[in-house]
Amino acid sequence: MKQKPEAEQADFLRGLLFACVRGIVEDEAAVRIETDVLPGRVVFSIFVATSDAGLLLGNAGATIDAVRRVVWVACKKTRFKADMDVITSGR
Repeated sequence: MKQKPEAEQADFLRGLLFACVRGIVEDEAAVRIETDVLPGRVVFSIFVATSDAGLLLGNAGATIDAVRRVVWVACKKTRFKADMDVITSGR
């Protein structure tokens, strides 16, 4: 994956994150992920419905930590390090 353009690598990570988040939340239609690509780093802003924030975060942050670990392991195949922010929408 290191030979592919950075945009494709960021899209790969975004798709992986999107699949993980949609599998956890109840309101899948409310899931939106914005991507900021910086040199050597990609920042994901994860938007979910307010009612799903607790599901995504989990007990003491355990669920979102597991999602972060999955994405961080996938980052080893890319040129990026990943950061994630969970943001609730008014839905």
